[in-house]
Amino acid sequence: MTKKKTMKRINKILLTAISGIMLILGFFAGYVYFFILEKPAEPDKWAAAERYVWNKIKFDQDAQVFSADGSEYYLLANKGAAAENKLIIYFSGGGVAWDAMTAAHPISLGNVMKNGKIKYYFPNIPFFKVSTLGGLLKNNNPDNPFKDWNIIYIPYSTGDLHIGNASKEYTDAKGKPFTMRYNGQANTRAALEWITNHFSAPEKILIAGESAGGFGAAFWAPEIAKSYPDARIYQYSDGSYLNADRWPDIIDNEWNANFAATFGYEVHGDLISSIFTANRKLLPDNAVLLQSNTLYDELLFDFEKDLNGDVSDDGEYVHRWSARMLQSARELTEVLPGYYYYITDYGLNEKTGRTPHTLSPLNHFYNTEQDGVKLMKWLDDAVNKDEYYSVGRHFVAR
Repeated sequence: MTKKKTMKRINKILLTAISGIMLILGFFAGYVYFFILEKPAEPDKWAAAERYVWNKIKFDQDAQVFSADGSEYYLLANKGAAAENKLIIYFSGGGVAWDAMTAAHPISLGNVMKNGKIKYYFPNIPFFKVSTLGGLLKNNNPDNPFKDWNIIYIPYSTGDLHIGNASKEYTDAKGKPFTMRYNGQANTRAALEWITNHFSAPEKILIAGESAGGFGAAFWAPEIAKSYPDARIYQYSDGSYLNADRWPDIIDNEWNANFAATFGYEVHGDLISSIFTANRKLLPDNAVLLQSNTLYDELLFDFEKDLNGDVSDDGEYVHRWSARMLQSARELTEVLPGYYYYITDYGLNEKTGRTPHTLSPLNHFYNTEQDGVKLMKWLDDAVNKDEYYSVGRHFVAR
């Protein structure tokens, strides 16, 4: 992989992560970023937490929650209006690791400015995380159809799609040993326990996530639904399509997720499709399954190439990735009642032929439009108005 390509990919990951931050002065590749950062509040008790502010929720020391590098893991929670009994549970994205090589190359704000190999995942919760939470997650934005909803944000810092249950001793390329903590399963269980202890009976729950978090939201939706049998459930995955025959092996043998026993079904190469198919049976009959993807996702095809060990040209591969993603949506539409997609070429870069990676946690949420329908309207119609339809059908019909 060329140095130019590796730096482009690092840049894309970091740009996605820091897109919500207000830059005073910043240049990539060799200069320092200066940010105006929003810091989460740290209330002693949730009952005393201020509304429309991100609050850092710490766990007890015996909870066995931690990030991949052993650092602190915590929740972020945002109270909406006192009268609003609706809840968004949002799973963060942030890359993936699946062996010693990928685990040895975590992302940090500093390493984007250094030459080197590709970076794959966040090993801890970035200090700037709260400053990146926009789009759907801005519950004080009057334009947001989910204004006033309560939001629980489940950070992601374990490289395992929120389901790992292993501590691996690896050695990097220089022979230096290190520990990789695939701890997503314990972190998520602690988060869900906190949620059920603090939200007794929400009327509606939108279980959502972007990128790796879109897989996490889909994995954990049935367990959340079981805790809230009277709530209307909507499960939404944004920018979450990676097709690789290696998934079952990675999930059980690398991450030790004990998947079938833990989640009750088997997965296959088209990971998100296998989860949606299972969720149609595991979720309540009136639960709604929602998915959004951009047509030529600038990041996912690159990860999928690495997962599959494919060395073909990027331009060729992104079109193959797109064709498989569209086929997956077409097949799910044919067999799953209550499944709807939003597929768009919004933001197409004419020079690179790529489209943005994720949409929901960024200002893209308000601006994305396809076939005369904005993304926020599509999601608003489905969740708030119970009006369901798919967008971008001419792409899928090809």
